[in-house]
Amino acid sequence: MLKKFNIKREKSVYGVPRIYGKRKKQDMQQYKKSNTYIFLITIGLGIGSSGCTLQRMVKTAEKHQQVTVLPSPLVTNGERVEFELKAQVPEKLIRDKEVYKMDVYYTYGNEQRENIATYNFSIGEFVYEDQKPTILKQLSFPYAPEKAKGRLMVQGRAMDKKDNDIAYTDPEQVAVGLNTTGLLLVRNNAFTFADDQYAASTDSIGRVVFFFEANQSKLNDLSDEKLKTLDQYVLDNVAAQDIRIIGMRAPGEKGNELARKRAETLENYYRQKMKTLDYSGKKVNIVITAEDNTIKLLQQKVEKSALPQAQKQEVLALLQGPLSEREKLEALQNTAGYAYLQKYVLPSLQAAEVQFNYNRSRRPDYELYVMAQRIANDQLDADALTEDELQHAATLTPILAEKRKLYEAAVKTTDKWPAYYNLGVVYKEMASKDFRPAAKKALLQKAIHNLTYASYRHPTAEMNYSIASAYHQLGENDKALEFYEYALSLGGEEALLQQIFADKAALEIETGRYDDAIASLRYAGDSYQTNMNLGLSYLLKENYEGAEEFYLKALELKPDDALAYYSLAIIGARTQKEEMLKQGLRRAVNADRNFMQKAINDIEFEAYRDKPAYKEALIQ
Repeated sequence: MLKKFNIKREKSVYGVPRIYGKRKKQDMQQYKKSNTYIFLITIGLGIGSSGCTLQRMVKTAEKHQQVTVLPSPLVTNGERVEFELKAQVPEKLIRDKEVYKMDVYYTYGNEQRENIATYNFSIGEFVYEDQKPTILKQLSFPYAPEKAKGRLMVQGRAMDKKDNDIAYTDPEQVAVGLNTTGLLLVRNNAFTFADDQYAASTDSIGRVVFFFEANQSKLNDLSDEKLKTLDQYVLDNVAAQDIRIIGMRAPGEKGNELARKRAETLENYYRQKMKTLDYSGKKVNIVITAEDNTIKLLQQKVEKSALPQAQKQEVLALLQGPLSEREKLEALQNTAGYAYLQKYVLPSLQAAEVQFNYNRSRRPDYELYVMAQRIANDQLDADALTEDELQHAATLTPILAEKRKLYEAAVKTTDKWPAYYNLGVVYKEMASKDFRPAAKKALLQKAIHNLTYASYRHPTAEMNYSIASAYHQLGENDKALEFYEYALSLGGEEALLQQIFADKAALEIETGRYDDAIASLRYAGDSYQTNMNLGLSYLLKENYEGAEEFYLKALELKPDDALAYYSLAIIGARTQKEEMLKQGLRRAVNADRNFMQKAINDIEFEAYRDKPAYKEALIQ
């Protein structure tokens, strides 16, 4: 017979029965234990579910993601390594509660790692290609010699958006090695101190050139800094100033007496400033000259240009002919050199030039040196010597720190271009001897600052070439190219212009503009640098026959040159000419032992490591 219990039940707010009666206490204890057990199981299942999801995502990525790199191996582009990386992942990795990311990095040396980018496969961060989530980016990282042997890696990571749990894929190598052939170029970038003119009893002529818009005689905003230079001449405390202002116009410009009006604009500015700034009462004589013979001016510019001789003769023959100015301009458009004239010569004639002339006496070297030493040590005021005297004194000491102090004193004394220019050269020389990157950068920036002020006061091709070279060494390529172009537009001696074109071409090679480099090198003469860089341009464009021809020309000018032979060895490797590879490498290493280690690290020879041609070339 069953025993009956009188039990009263009542529903709780949670739907769980409340139990009253004899077993109430024991049942409640058992209920609490059951609920605790269920809660712990639920939490465990949640954690396990999150971890399993991330692990499944990682395995899916490792199996199905696709990474493409162009170019591969990586290639240096000047001071940077630039490449394109495309990553595609399966659709199932795009989730609401989790996210998949991919880190891109480069490893080299003793496990050094350089992080480059992170691809985030979240909605809005990718596009679909072939029904796959896809991210394509142009990436880069700075080049350094120690990175020549390295690996481009990717590593995926699946993340829980709520609690930030992470699971990682295994690192994957997507590109190996770094091709540095593009760095085998020749640069000059050489500029040195201005000639010491103190031996002559007179100061060099000060020149300030102003450029005008076509058909205009009004000064534009670009003239502001140069006008400050004129203000300094107004403030000079000298007994007298002889000033000549030469107005010019380019062929084809319209306007009656445009050249004279340009000169008068500058004369009026100078005389107005004299009224407000000059209190010395010096005697000022201003003479205006208008150069209206535009064809004669153009002829003079062409004679000093970097046009190839055949093109130069063609243009000069036309300019010296019987045609009118208009007819000659029309005929010039059909010449091979017209593009050069239009870009570098004609704009330089839309100008007016202001010339200053001062006379000064000279002291003996021993007196100057003693006084200069006292100025450098802050024992004597800088104005105890004239600028030319300080400049000359600076040439008497080989110590850069002393030169810097003397040129700084010269800047404070007279504010003329040679002081700024030579101070810029001092900072450039100091930068070349400093191996600390931050210090080198700071010194080059100081060099550029002073060289720029020199160019305002003496706007020649040489001044602006020095600025371009300093920017080139600093790695500011756009600025360097801008000043190379401006230097060429000012014109100058043929040898200087050829050097400017040669270094401009080197910059264009560094930045991957090989066609532009080849075009610039047409005006760079037939030097060793020109032929080497033409050879490299053709090599990088995979015109190996043309490249070989230019390297052989370079060797005619500089026999036993290690770089030329090494470059020929690369051509041999790329064209499967093992004898050419062997002879080129052997002669390069014999000329310069440093090329042995370079060849060992160079991926250009990777396919030949076990072949006799490569091994025999490195045996001494």
